[in-house]
Amino acid sequence: MGQRWAWTVLAIAVVVLGFIGLREYSMKKEAELRAENQYQRAFQEVVYHVDSLAEELGKAAVSGSLLQTQKALADAWRHTESARSGLGQLPIGTIQLSTTEDFLSQVASFTYTLSQRGASGSGLSDREWAILGDLREQAVFAAEELARLGGSIASGKLRWTDVQRESMTTAAMRPEREKTQGAPSNQVTKGLKMLEDGMTRFPTPDFEGVIPPARRKLPAIPGPTIDADEAIKIAMDFTGYSVAQGAKGQVIATISSEPESYRVEIVPSRGSVSKAWVDVSVRGGKVLWMYVDSPIGPESITPTAVVNAAKAFLADHGFQHMRQISRRDYQGVSAIGFAYEQNGVIVYPDYVVVRVALDDGRVDGFEGTNYQVFHKIRSLKEPGISEDEAKEKVNPRLSVTDSRLAVILDDFYRETLMYEFKCQLGKDTYLVYINAETGEEEEVKKAETTGLELV
Repeated sequence: MGQRWAWTVLAIAVVVLGFIGLREYSMKKEAELRAENQYQRAFQEVVYHVDSLAEELGKAAVSGSLLQTQKALADAWRHTESARSGLGQLPIGTIQLSTTEDFLSQVASFTYTLSQRGASGSGLSDREWAILGDLREQAVFAAEELARLGGSIASGKLRWTDVQRESMTTAAMRPEREKTQGAPSNQVTKGLKMLEDGMTRFPTPDFEGVIPPARRKLPAIPGPTIDADEAIKIAMDFTGYSVAQGAKGQVIATISSEPESYRVEIVPSRGSVSKAWVDVSVRGGKVLWMYVDSPIGPESITPTAVVNAAKAFLADHGFQHMRQISRRDYQGVSAIGFAYEQNGVIVYPDYVVVRVALDDGRVDGFEGTNYQVFHKIRSLKEPGISEDEAKEKVNPRLSVTDSRLAVILDDFYRETLMYEFKCQLGKDTYLVYINAETGEEEEVKKAETTGLELV
């Protein structure tokens, strides 16, 4: 009788566990489907805007009217910015698309500069017309390659979630510093690499004197140059791994992109502790990035506990006066953004991200490149206009929900004090930046708030 009862209990347990496992599997598949649909939508927007860019560049080249030329250039600029935004929403961090991204940046600068001449300006010079033709040729090629890749994706042969999975595995929170090793392992990656390889074959137009100079190099991190052994020690101290407990660290690569850094791999002595990777700057010995490869269980901690864990991590590692400005939850982790705060002013250049696991609140990732490059105590001037005066510059059709003073960077790493207004238009959220000295509207950003909390 007792044995029969035991078998009955065991059978019930198996059924319950099977049900739980099936439910978790279904939830996982549903989340993957949502993510895939979002990536598909973002990619189709990129395809549309690059194709439209090629069309508008063609219109600008053949138009005989200055007004129509400027309209086509302005539309081309808008499509370029939208294409760049769409690329930023795709999980392609580990795929090097520097030539394609440079092309879009150059087109944006070129079309914006020419479109701003005003009605009294002159038409295109022979040199500008030639540059326009070169850019259109590149845009047509990019549009064709993207359309070809889009056809394969739409047929169901390729999936963006496969790219995302690879990206998270290889580079986690700092994908832009990771160079893909070996041949691409999925067709999406191969398609994008074909695009990039093709773009490199086009000659770069000479923009000297036509558009503003490209963004200058990042400022150097202050401090002496360190060697590999010093980098290993810094990385192990930052992660809390101990040589005394059997952990071993080694430099596995030198990352040449700005700022140059050592990539340190830390292997624990016991299998129960996870591997870690840390990037330490060659100059100054600053930690730029960290990722701990640990399994993530079901979510079990409160949002407050998650934020407190991130704040405690920053305090323990010497980051002071940091204010939370954003939070994004995804796949069992929370990426929390912080910026340095000086005398009540948010300093966006001094920015870090802390990644917290939602199962137990441990920190398994950190990105601090911006902070390490730009952080300093600033001499902040008093605003030249009041907040009320700045608010008058905001489109009255927007509903202002929050405001604060902030320091932001332009493309040449120049800092400007702004009034930042968080605004609503229907269901959309916008950030409007008014120059605190001149009162000019300097920038408007649409906040992509899907899964993102702006603080």
